[in-house]
Amino acid sequence: MRAVACLLLLLAAPAVHAQIYKCTEGGKTRFSDKPIADCKNQSVQGEVKAPVEEPPRAPAGKKGQEPKAKAQVSKERVEFDRKCATLRQEHARLQRGPDDAAREQRMESMRSEYAACR
Repeated sequence: MRAVACLLLLLAAPAVHAQIYKCTEGGKTRFSDKPIADCKNQSVQGEVKAPVEEPPRAPAGKKGQEPKAKAQVSKERVEFDRKCATLRQEHARLQRGPDDAAREQRMESMRSEYAACR
């Protein structure tokens, strides 16, 4: 078990990258994860990553259409969630009820509707 844990740590080690700033002045060496402001002889060790830029957004065709579409989607989602909640309640009620033909028929009819909610 200990060998497996060590192996996993060794495999994960290359995935961890960090920038280390090294400053050597007057025979003393300092290390930091941030640039050292008062250092004249500084070197960077590790990967230098450029800041991630967000891609430019495409302008909307007409003003006001996008929020309406989002509102429409959210209304549809709310209605769908409400329907699913009702189906879940009815399904739970039917599962607790007595075994009879009407119960089995209703559970069979709601099976496809209920499957879409999962």
